Amino acid sequence: MRPLRRILTRRLGWLALILAVLFSGGCAVISADQCRAGLWYERGLEDGARGRSQALIYEIAQQCQRHGVRVDSAAWLRGHEMGVEQFCTPENGYYLGRRGHSYEGVCTGPTADLFMGEYQRGLAHFQVAQRYRQLRERQDYLVSELTVLRAAIHAEDDESRLQELHLRRRALVRELRLLDLERLRFSDSGFDLFFPGP
Repeated sequence: MRPLRRILTRRLGWLALILAVLFSGGCAVISADQCRAGLWYERGLEDGARGRSQALIYEIAQQCQRHGVRVDSAAWLRGHEMGVEQFCTPENGYYLGRRGHSYEGVCTGPTADLFMGEYQRGLAHFQVAQRYRQLRERQDYLVSELTVLRAAIHAEDDESRLQELHLRRRALVRELRLLDLERLRFSDSGFDLFFPGP
């Protein structure tokens, strides 16, 4: 039975790898229908408003060339410039950073500084939220481990094994206390307003 399981596991692994390669390579920037539709100004406006870099036009041109369509790059760039103006607001910078999205460096001039300041602030909040979430998940895991350990301690008769279980329990309790202290730092910083407890 084990050799069969090993063979099946190996085959499933290969299948997963092949599917990953196929799907990663088949990710098109623009479809054939979009290429044929044109609407280059509108497409540029949309891409700019999403904060996409001007380098995207080269990928679009390559994709459309495969479908026999020539891109009006000038119209796309005009639309992109207008879209970038909509994108480069301080509010959008914070929104983007707060969700941990990457920034492709499209903002220029005085708006760039305002955008970047808010993006960095949002990104800092995102990173704090990530850390807080990790602490909560680790804390939940430790509490469930302690529950299992308590049951094991009550059921154990072997003295040496019982000592091991008690040592493990003390280590978990110590780690839980450290996690509580770190979570307390979030409360003292006011970040608990962003990430309330259960």
